[in-house]
Amino acid sequence: MIAGAGCAGLSALWEVVHRAGHGRRIVVVDRDIEPRDDRTWSFWGPPTTPFAHLADRTWEQVHVRFPGWDSVDTLGGHRGRSGRSGRSGRSGDRRRYMRVRSHDYGAAVLDAARRSPNVEFVSADIREIRDGPDHGVVVTSAGELRAPVVFQSVRLSPDDAAAPVRHPLRQHFSGWEVHTERPVFDTDVVTLMDFDTDQHDGTAFFYVLPESPHRALVEHTMFSLEPRDRAFHDDRVGARVESMGAGSFTIERTEYGSIPMEDRLVQQRWGRHVWNLGTVGGMTKPTTGYTFQRIHAQTRHLVESWLTTDVPAPLPSAPARYRFADRTLLHILHERPELGRPIFEKLFATTSIDRVLTFLDEDSSALDDARMIARLPWRPFVAAAVAELGSGLSVGNRRRRRPAAPAEAAPPAVHAEPHLVA
Repeated sequence: MIAGAGCAGLSALWEVVHRAGHGRRIVVVDRDIEPRDDRTWSFWGPPTTPFAHLADRTWEQVHVRFPGWDSVDTLGGHRGRSGRSGRSGRSGDRRRYMRVRSHDYGAAVLDAARRSPNVEFVSADIREIRDGPDHGVVVTSAGELRAPVVFQSVRLSPDDAAAPVRHPLRQHFSGWEVHTERPVFDTDVVTLMDFDTDQHDGTAFFYVLPESPHRALVEHTMFSLEPRDRAFHDDRVGARVESMGAGSFTIERTEYGSIPMEDRLVQQRWGRHVWNLGTVGGMTKPTTGYTFQRIHAQTRHLVESWLTTDVPAPLPSAPARYRFADRTLLHILHERPELGRPIFEKLFATTSIDRVLTFLDEDSSALDDARMIARLPWRPFVAAAVAELGSGLSVGNRRRRRPAAPAEAAPPAVHAEPHLVA
């Protein structure tokens, strides 16, 4: 059974229906299973990256900007060290930055699934999920459903919901797809981060995906403890478009979201019969929000092992240095938010955009990582690393000693399918 028909649930469904001959009945349950045009997912990789064929726009150049200077980098070859990032392809294949619309993604997966006689859809609210002795159980507004394996992306497990969160940051954003009177956008270049803006006691930047000289998605994003409302972000998006000299413009589509950027250690497995996908399965990178390709790596691994051995196997963890780097940066952004922009500025001033993206893929070499980190401001990172080393030991011990939550406990729902780049 697949509980939740957002990005992660549909990714698991795609993996199942494209493995011919498995012969297993699959039930997909969610309140609304129809494709929605309410967000976009952007990612980078070679042309063979999962769902690259659905991209409605691709770019080879990426731009970052800070007060007084900027940089444009052409994406390089695919490294392909670990496979955890969800990318696939021959080593050396040139990467591209790509965008997929949620409607196109949902339509492609659902069209394929509806042609399969093994797939059944149930439109109902998901009210509770629990792990029973013989089955996973999904309680819905249409009744109780049971299955020997449940892949769910709608809520944290009881154990994960009770896990400590020391750095409860949020990434919040609002984006407008605009059509402008004057040609103001460079169609060949994605602006990944434009920090030439007020920081508002957090880390704030603009993100621009151009489609034509007159059309682009312009988004204002912040990392902070408390999410700002949509009006706050919309005011800044409108002011930025006007400052470009766009003349009059129309807003053709909008999107708004808030996703967790936290140090909570989330597990892929809820219990014996229930598995967690996407954000509730730990696939959102805590310092960036990147999720899309990480989801596909996870679902491919889980489904392949399940169909082969009857028991899903979790996606192996990346080397521990990546999680420690995430925790250290979260510590700084939480305790010293004024350092956010200076740290990113130093990072991009001393390391190519292409290498930074490889690091965010968690696909870089330890030597490259050491060289990159050595160029960053050392005082805040040393202080944060020492604090995280101590807290990591104590949190790990507390988690191991905590008794398991009762099977009947219903964990709180979370926003399970984040937007943004992944």
